[in-house]
Amino acid sequence: MRPARGPRWLLVLALAAGLAGATNLPDAAPGQRPPPGSDEDELWYAMERSERELQQHPALVRDPALNAYVRGVACKVAADYCDDLRVYIVEQPWFNASMAPNGMMVVWTGALLRFQDESELALVLGHEYAHFRHRHSIELWRKTKRATAFLNSFGLLAWGVGVGPAGQLAGLVGAASLYGYSREAEREADVTGFAAALSQGYDPTAGARLWQRMKSEEDARRYGKPLPVFATHPRTAERLADVRAAGEAAVAAGASGERGREAYIEAVRPFLATWLERELGRRMYDTSVQVIADLRPGAPEDLQGLYAFWLGEAHRRRNDPGDRAQANELFAAALDLPGAPPAAWREHGLALRDQGDRDGARAALTRYLELAPEADDAAFVRQYIDQLEARP
Repeated sequence: MRPARGPRWLLVLALAAGLAGATNLPDAAPGQRPPPGSDEDELWYAMERSERELQQHPALVRDPALNAYVRGVACKVAADYCDDLRVYIVEQPWFNASMAPNGMMVVWTGALLRFQDESELALVLGHEYAHFRHRHSIELWRKTKRATAFLNSFGLLAWGVGVGPAGQLAGLVGAASLYGYSREAEREADVTGFAAALSQGYDPTAGARLWQRMKSEEDARRYGKPLPVFATHPRTAERLADVRAAGEAAVAAGASGERGREAYIEAVRPFLATWLERELGRRMYDTSVQVIADLRPGAPEDLQGLYAFWLGEAHRRRNDPGDRAQANELFAAALDLPGAPPAAWREHGLALRDQGDRDGARAALTRYLELAPEADDAAFVRQYIDQLEARP
């Protein structure tokens, strides 16, 4: 992958994704554009430049079916505002979604990995649509226009030299740390997004399920602080309490809804193996163990082997005391479950080799090559087999 020209679209999204406080401005009407020459028109112009860059970005997921599905859910919750939104899916393994004031909505694949059903996706997309409807960025834009030093810093970051995906993420974090986030705007978006999802027949308890898992992921992290981009939101525990209370109140009032689990799984199924691999590529194994362990129980039967393998991989790569034994158990278990990838045979074979079971190791590694004869590591695995056969 070639280095990108610059992190402009990510940085501008950081500015646009609800960074201002809840404003006294009237809501945007469907199809409304800012008056030509206005300061809001300036902001839209910057967003449109960033959107054109995003459309050419190598991290953009271009699969037509997945894009159509996610856009369809966004349109359900946005209702009359559907024609104002353009939805982009970006290959980034963190949980995030963003909304620009011109209708550019971005969803990261790390969020899609963590959702368990369509109702959870709808809740998050409803939250992002609410930022657009309530015009949460224009007030901050007006403030920043008066801050010359701030704008110079933003310009330096947004139009810097080309960087790769890691640099883009670093740019996003840096930009987020510059802005004064408003939790009031985030709470308003939560309320509007919840109402929008509920009005379309989605499960009112989706938020409680999602944010309970996010809190578990946050609690599992043993070092560092949350990414600054999430500082704009209410604390996870506070948010969990709010969405749980809202869901319980809705249920008590007689509301019910569909989770849409089957439709969601079918939409994301072709990408799960890649997203799980990239989740581990973050090298944040404590949280990855928690994420996959939370996803595995609710996965359909034909994906149980896939999740068992990747949970084993998360333990193996973390390599804390007891992790290797746990990984070996999961690799062995994956082989008896539907959906296990060929790599489960390789890891099981290597574990048997380390345990001194040469015959079992040779059989497992041979099976791996039968299932993945063109694997990048096929030559190395053949060497392992030759070594096992050569030993007395």
